[in-house]
Amino acid sequence: MRHVVTGGCGFIGSHLVDRLVDLGHEVIVLDDLSTGKKAYLNPAAALVQGSVTDAGLVASATEGADSIFHTAAWARVPRSIEDPVGTHDVNVNGTLNVLQAARENGVRRVIYSSSSSVYGSQPTHVMREGMTPAPKSPYALQKLIGEQYADMFARLFNMQVVSLRYFNVYGPRQADEGAYVLVIPRFIKLRDQGKPLTLYGDGSQTHGYTHVSDVVSANVSAMEAELPSGENTVLNVGPNEETSINEIAAMIGGEVEYVFPNPRAMYEERRKSADNSKAKTLIGWEPRIPISEGIRGIAGGPARAAPQGARQS
Repeated sequence: MRHVVTGGCGFIGSHLVDRLVDLGHEVIVLDDLSTGKKAYLNPAAALVQGSVTDAGLVASATEGADSIFHTAAWARVPRSIEDPVGTHDVNVNGTLNVLQAARENGVRRVIYSSSSSVYGSQPTHVMREGMTPAPKSPYALQKLIGEQYADMFARLFNMQVVSLRYFNVYGPRQADEGAYVLVIPRFIKLRDQGKPLTLYGDGSQTHGYTHVSDVVSANVSAMEAELPSGENTVLNVGPNEETSINEIAAMIGGEVEYVFPNPRAMYEERRKSADNSKAKTLIGWEPRIPISEGIRGIAGGPARAAPQGARQS
């Protein structure tokens, strides 16, 4: 089969390309290399260099594709707050271009990389797909708009779309430089530099963390599963286990320092984990790699064993 991966030189996308190539598929990568790296491009995949904001390029790159895996995005909440217009162009208009290209080219299925950030604040910390989204940042809203476009295209044009809501993805190739680095690679780099691990707030906030290989497996399962046409199938991709920032710091090792007040409190939830039962039922997916094992695989050095007291919902 022939698949297109937007953002296929990026963190998640490059791992997905590797898996698809290993499975014997033909893979086309569409990436503008703004955050992705050419060094991550699988040599068996073809690169079309350009942005998902270029509708004509998206249409030509997806001709003859069986599936499109849309992983390209400006995927940082702080950046979306600083530049809501620029991130909207990539995250919303880019997604619209992908869906329109899939429609025009008769692509069998689109697998859209959404985000658990669409949930925002909810009455419970366990996120279920049927909850009414309450996004707290431009990025979260942009991902939700992408899902809504997916709903509309699926209904109007009898398309097959799957929206995967990722929960805090981490793993090899994740960026550890720049202004928008996420917590695990940031902690590892600080430790390796002999600097204290900076924790925002008291570090007791807990979330579900998903290894990138589990995210890749969810994408492949979403591509292979028997799913209905004419609707957007929304699935959580994350664990039902919560881990605190303090526990992550302990696993990575090193001195810690706390920053008060938490500068991210206004747009981050204090607790969030995934009800992944729908993904297990519909596509046979569930996470396989516990965070202690995943962090040991990328942290090296003095990374510690599994945290004590990680909450299980």
